[in-house]
Amino acid sequence: MEVIAVTNDRFDSDALASIMMEAEPFVDYFIIRERTKTANEYIRLIDNLFAANISKEKLIINDRVDVAVAMGINKVQLPGHGLTLQLVKSHFPNLQTGRSIHSLEEGIKANESGADWLLYGHVYETECKKGASARGIEELKKVTEHVACGVYAIGGIKPRHVALLRKTNIKGIAVMSSIFGSPDPARAAERYHAACRLYQQ
Repeated sequence: MEVIAVTNDRFDSDALASIMMEAEPFVDYFIIRERTKTANEYIRLIDNLFAANISKEKLIINDRVDVAVAMGINKVQLPGHGLTLQLVKSHFPNLQTGRSIHSLEEGIKANESGADWLLYGHVYETECKKGASARGIEELKKVTEHVACGVYAIGGIKPRHVALLRKTNIKGIAVMSSIFGSPDPARAAERYHAACRLYQQ
């Protein structure tokens, strides 16, 4: 199983780059999800990562298709409220595109629209979605059974959940707060990495 670390928009570009560099050995991909950053701040962050020899293949840009194209990054994560898969695929056929989903119906629609992967959540209770009920793993399992593309679970996932989640046939997990909100993000990423490597597909 793979580990995706999702940034949480809490650090400036230089500090975030340093954290990502330390966590990089334990992460398969990063989703750079910095809603308040300008395009120039994104570019500064990415330039720092490139200077540290972090492969652009590990980077996924959330929502900002313009930044991905400008920086030569070929993976984007489209939120439910963002550009449609059809629009992005038609204008940028070389981009690999993931879609964030919250139901089986959304998953089937995104798969039919050509998503390269899906991000389903939130699976467990999480501070990021305080007051919203967790969706659990039953519908997650249905999503993996009805779509052809890889599915990643997100939302409140702890290393101890990995053994159960693997039974849903997901491709991996995505983690935000438990990595980037940790006092030691690299150590936190390492714990997820170790749990997932027990179940390498």
